[in-house]
Amino acid sequence: MRYVIIFLSFSANGIYMSTGHVEYASLNGTHIFKLIGEVRAQSCISLDKLLARIEQQKNVIGAIVDLTQTTFIDSTVLGILAKLGLKLKQVHHIQAVMLSTNPDITTLANSMGLGQVFVILNYCGDPKVCTNALIDDNVNHSTMLCTVLDAHKTLMKLNENNQNMFEPLVKQLEKQQDTMECVSSDQQNA
Repeated sequence: MRYVIIFLSFSANGIYMSTGHVEYASLNGTHIFKLIGEVRAQSCISLDKLLARIEQQKNVIGAIVDLTQTTFIDSTVLGILAKLGLKLKQVHHIQAVMLSTNPDITTLANSMGLGQVFVILNYCGDPKVCTNALIDDNVNHSTMLCTVLDAHKTLMKLNENNQNMFEPLVKQLEKQQDTMECVSSDQQNA
């Protein structure tokens, strides 16, 4: 058996605080994502970047998202996971598996519509799976804004309840993004 472990480095420069993190490993085309502790948007910028690379791979045969050690998960992270599930279905014709033994986390995932794109199992994953923390050193306001916006747009696609719940936030984030682009454009023209 051949293991491929990806390790990325992260430095938040004191801007974002989180008590959780995401770990990752892959084995023969199966990708394993383990979310540990309180996982918030700033903990998953590198996960979002990794998903783009996985989407381009040809040998993807499965994915497991392990939430058994997750104590809190925010809507941005749920949106990124929804994006993973949707892309695996659309691009690779695979239904990913989500492991969750915490009833609150399972209920939250189902209420956001993740049960549509994942098989959610009440099962504790194999503790012998070697994963490494996904870490990113390019966290800035613009990157965070794009990640949060994209994640919530993905959640809105899953069901009407999400559409109604996140539409005001998405509109606000889009305004903020437009303002940032105008400022950037003005600075380049000066």
